[in-house]
Amino acid sequence: MRFSRILITVLVFTMGVLPAFAQRRSIVGDVRFHKLKSDVFGNTRTIRVLVPPGYSRKKAQRYPVLYLNDGQNLFQVRGSQSKMSEWGIDETIKDLLDSREIEPIIIVGIDNAGRSGRANEYLPYEDKYLSPPLPNPQGSKYPDFLTEEVLPFVEKNYRVKTGAEFTALGGASYGALISLFSAIKKPGVFGSLLLESPSFYVDEGRILDEVEATENMPERVYIGVGTNEEAKPNCVPGDQSHEAVQDVLKFKKILEEKELDDNNLKVLIEDCAVHNEGAYGRRFYDAMRFLYGRK
Repeated sequence: MRFSRILITVLVFTMGVLPAFAQRRSIVGDVRFHKLKSDVFGNTRTIRVLVPPGYSRKKAQRYPVLYLNDGQNLFQVRGSQSKMSEWGIDETIKDLLDSREIEPIIIVGIDNAGRSGRANEYLPYEDKYLSPPLPNPQGSKYPDFLTEEVLPFVEKNYRVKTGAEFTALGGASYGALISLFSAIKKPGVFGSLLLESPSFYVDEGRILDEVEATENMPERVYIGVGTNEEAKPNCVPGDQSHEAVQDVLKFKKILEEKELDDNNLKVLIEDCAVHNEGAYGRRFYDAMRFLYGRK
């Protein structure tokens, strides 16, 4: 398989440089809610679909689609599983569309299975640091859940463009880990990945070994991480010794060695940023500009 040379973009930001979003009580934009029953996991969850302005009028238009895990945390502080924090995706997308920096897109937020079930569905391997322990997580089923249940539901009910070129997947923490795992296990389904503060450490970095072994990586990858993921006091700007940052740099090197297409990887390392929805939301601007910016 022939690849052209990879161009890696690594950006380092200090706190306060990235655009901020105003977290509001109400949703900005047209978000539609659905209940999806899963036979794969034997449960029911909410699917949240943000459609672009004019969606109901433009009956013939189809849109690229971005699927994001942890749907509860994407659009509203109220109902978020994080501490009074959210990604603010609806506000960010509105700003980017108003400024014509990106093309219209459909965003699908896939709720997790609740606090007690989230790890069970998002971990493809055991995390020995998890408390209480979860010795037999079911994350290996998540790729089937996506391709057999979520994608068919969305493609049946919404005017999305189909094919890997127009289909992206992403998430944060465990949600990023399972996104990468799913993309590897279902080659040709997801053409782009959005990974925030990924939990690459699980099972001694096993996901990185799987990336190294695969020839089926998506064509475009955005990844964001903070240098203070553990929220330790007295963060030193520029210190990239944190395990999460080092794992991201290992991931970058693996992709570099694979010689993927030029301009297909962006790594954003944010100085002193911690592991929470506020940080993911700040970096979401740059993720969307990279993945969906107007040419």
